[in-house]
Amino acid sequence: MKSNLIFFYGPPCVAKTFVAKQVAQQTSFTYLNIDEFFASKKVQNENDKLNALIKHLEQKNYVIDGFFDQKAQMNVFFEHYQKPRYIVYFQSSKDEIEQNIRILSTQQEKEIRLKRLQVFLQNRDEVLTFLKKQKFFVTVNAIQKGLSNNFHISSQLIVKEVMKFIQPTVLVAFTYNNPDLADNYLEKLNKELGYVNLHVETLLEDELQLGTPLGKQIGAFLNSGQKVPPQMQIELLKRHFYQDPNLNKFILTSFPEKMTDFIQFEEKLFPIQGLISFFKEGRNISYSANINPVLAQVAQSKHLIITNEDLGPFQSFTTKKTKFGFVTGPSASGKTTLARFIAQKFGYILVEWEPTINALKEKLADVPGEPLDDVPLPKLIKYYTGLFSNFSNDKYVFDGFPPSVDKPELLDQFLQIGLASWFLNIEQTNATYWSRFKQKNELDAAQELTPDDEEKLNGFNNAHNVNLNVFKNYINHQADTKLYGLDTNSSLEQTLRLVEQIYEKRVYLARVVQDLDPQLVEQLRLVYINIAAKNNMTFVDVEQLISKNLDQLENDYNMRWTHQNPSHPSNFNPEKVLKLIKNYLDSLPLQQRDVILWGYSSADFKGQKQDEELLYPRASDELIYIEKLLGTIRILYAIADQPIQTEIQDPEWVLEPPPPPPPKADGDDGAQDPPADGDENKPKYNIFDYQWTKSEQPKNMAQVFLKIKKPQTTNIEVSDHSLKTIYDNFEELQTIVNENSRATFFIQIQLQQPIMD
Repeated sequence: MKSNLIFFYGPPCVAKTFVAKQVAQQTSFTYLNIDEFFASKKVQNENDKLNALIKHLEQKNYVIDGFFDQKAQMNVFFEHYQKPRYIVYFQSSKDEIEQNIRILSTQQEKEIRLKRLQVFLQNRDEVLTFLKKQKFFVTVNAIQKGLSNNFHISSQLIVKEVMKFIQPTVLVAFTYNNPDLADNYLEKLNKELGYVNLHVETLLEDELQLGTPLGKQIGAFLNSGQKVPPQMQIELLKRHFYQDPNLNKFILTSFPEKMTDFIQFEEKLFPIQGLISFFKEGRNISYSANINPVLAQVAQSKHLIITNEDLGPFQSFTTKKTKFGFVTGPSASGKTTLARFIAQKFGYILVEWEPTINALKEKLADVPGEPLDDVPLPKLIKYYTGLFSNFSNDKYVFDGFPPSVDKPELLDQFLQIGLASWFLNIEQTNATYWSRFKQKNELDAAQELTPDDEEKLNGFNNAHNVNLNVFKNYINHQADTKLYGLDTNSSLEQTLRLVEQIYEKRVYLARVVQDLDPQLVEQLRLVYINIAAKNNMTFVDVEQLISKNLDQLENDYNMRWTHQNPSHPSNFNPEKVLKLIKNYLDSLPLQQRDVILWGYSSADFKGQKQDEELLYPRASDELIYIEKLLGTIRILYAIADQPIQTEIQDPEWVLEPPPPPPPKADGDDGAQDPPADGDENKPKYNIFDYQWTKSEQPKNMAQVFLKIKKPQTTNIEVSDHSLKTIYDNFEELQTIVNENSRATFFIQIQLQQPIMD
């Protein structure tokens, strides 16, 4: 085993030294400044520098501040010594580097750094051309970081960028609810996916036996019966995380366990990628009135429950992949109609084979402007394999399979393009199939099925059944791929409703609509996190999501006259907020059907807006975009300590008709423009034929929701000692929602005194 090396390469005065020292400290690597090293060895020739460095390096971990100036020495080092773990290139412009040198250097440093810059620029193009071909080459953006204005803050941003490349994948497992399953599962993860289980209690004991300085400190606590402080456990883990570059996927057990452990771990190291809880079948997460690691991870969509030894859910949880699925069925069974509906309704990119093949003839042509005569299957497979190997939030729906896939073995080959999310298989009787076949081929509806037609349809059915067996076998080996059977024997309207039930998300809104004590609001938020945890729902705190992505919405906020918290959703156009939520949901590796939006809607909550601010969004707009971009609202919770105005009480607006026109004068034939074609038979619109109301206040979401959706309504009275009533009531509502696809509810949570005395 040779050294584990991370080189920092780039021009002078771009924070390389500061960042290198910070990274070395966070990883417990040995820091080495290459210029100081060469000066101490009194070597100036490039080849002597190469030999001196190779002789010096030991079998340990290094962060090396700097690298060789020329390509030749780099190449020899890679070929004859070893390839590094990373070469991190600090990208910056010449103007900004020179500005940093002028502002951040003494006169003596300025002369040295300008000479270093000149050497760097002389070799940069050749070196970068060479390095960009290496898998271990990565780039951090040191441009416009404001180093000369605020060096510390700007350089810390670069440290974070660098650590993203270096930090391992780390998950935590809670094993105590099913230790036998956990042992078997963690062993499988190690053998099949390369995840290393670090049982921290065992690591502490091993360190004690080794007698290291850290081990002696650990022993002092263990021997006195005290718990080893989290900081010591973190220091021990840090060494294991970075000591072997070939090991970069870990699952921790026995630490962290408490909420404070998780907080310290993430403050000192990096965010944990997720929490796995092992349960026995039928067991679930218990309600908790206090935040704990499980609920904290649920709130971030980073919690996974494992109840058997299938690795499929874990792979889906830890691997982001582009989502795609297939609509399958015999020829002329309605695949295209359904695929187009799914694409239009749920935001999928539609792949219809005839136009797609024609487009790929141009795109995949060997010579630009000379399209291919055809796209052979291997070329098609290579194209889609490449497309789906790179993660994106795009979703694809395939209208069946390519025309060239006419044998089971070819279908099996094509399905290797990636991990499909789902198959939607059309199921229908022969009578329905015959009816659809006649409709597609423009045959007489009364025409009987001839023997030839029957033979043709049977052939289509048989071919599809063979394909069905192929992708059923595929699904058996891809635990996270779903097969949906769709009964299409009813009307098209009913069939599309069934499709909606499969693909449409069900949305649950929960929002405090009056000013309440922040501590109480946090307790209410925790109730809905508990609901999400128990029912495998996605929880989205809309304000937190906006806060994390404020850079995307900042211009909108700056255009408002408001002192309100920038992350409040009423500052922004509802369409932008809902697109942000949708993109977040699409990016999650595990897709849940049910989504709780906490802190939304927001239209009727003016907050701290100035009197001039009249541009807050309308509740009707928010409702429309929720159902357009996400899914049907099934339950709206409005939480307040005072009654909410739910009835629309706008006064009647009586319009006075204008006086009749004066009679025509003698000789006035009253010539008018002739009516447009067909208009003479259309009824004339007359505003005085309608009843009107006048409103000076926008409608709140409760009023709009009750008016448009006509939901069932319920009032729940709770105090701060009975907030769990909301949680208990949800199970009954969810049962109704599951049984009735059209059931919707408006729930007013009435908070009773005393609240948070």
